[in-house]
Amino acid sequence: MIKTKDIVQELGYGLVYADIDSVFIKRRDPAAAAVTKTTSDYEQVLDILSEETGLSISVDCSYRFLVLLPLETDENIEALKHYYGITQQGELVARGIEIRRHDIPEFIKQFQIGLLYTLFNCKDSAEVVSKGYENCLLLVTKAIDKVMTGEEIQQQDLIISKLLRQDIEKYKSLFPHVSAAIQLSISRVGENHPSKGDIIRYIYTNSIHSNPLCRVVPLEILQKERMKQGTLNYYDKDKYKEMILDAAETVLKFLGFDRTVYGTQRNNRKKDEMVSGIDK
Repeated sequence: MIKTKDIVQELGYGLVYADIDSVFIKRRDPAAAAVTKTTSDYEQVLDILSEETGLSISVDCSYRFLVLLPLETDENIEALKHYYGITQQGELVARGIEIRRHDIPEFIKQFQIGLLYTLFNCKDSAEVVSKGYENCLLLVTKAIDKVMTGEEIQQQDLIISKLLRQDIEKYKSLFPHVSAAIQLSISRVGENHPSKGDIIRYIYTNSIHSNPLCRVVPLEILQKERMKQGTLNYYDKDKYKEMILDAAETVLKFLGFDRTVYGTQRNNRKKDEMVSGIDK
């Protein structure tokens, strides 16, 4: 990695980011960087690096915009595999954020994808921090309105899926998916109970309830209850609002995004959860 760094710098590039299997470089000369558009522009670098290191090297992406996310413990240090950007061909690339996680509701993923496309729908970085950012704030407001009013929100958009990594009795804390699994075990009298390796699907219904078993409802039980009682105000709107703000903060924090403008209760809700012991 050190040898690679020295080579790319000698060739007039800056090393932006590196991890165990990749390096991100850019032209130091702004004029040259402005015309570097395709992977063929880096052929010289590839040839020299391959020859000097003896490794097979290829260009994976040519970015138009790229944001490297910092470590939560130190904003001056980039976190490994935590970044997002858009290529010259208009393809989103993301690592370590909500859209890459399996336990994030589809509504939140689609919201964050829209946020990224909106942010990068700009001609240059100056426009990203002005026009792009302002347009993103409007998108945040619209997403929150949808969740709080229930308009255009479908049940499948709110589902969280989580893998049981061990049998229920081995968990020491009542994480949301464990609570949902326990509810399923109680409801399935004489049937197969959830066990290690099962995917538990649930929806938040009251995330600050004093009883962890009452904070979420498994999809299987929720569907039965809704068939009996008709349409219910069945999901925790404030919790899903917080998820929207979490996803927005991931993308927009480097631009100064302030979630408190939206009346967030995140700190209080988080504190309540930690006191109950489910967030350890």
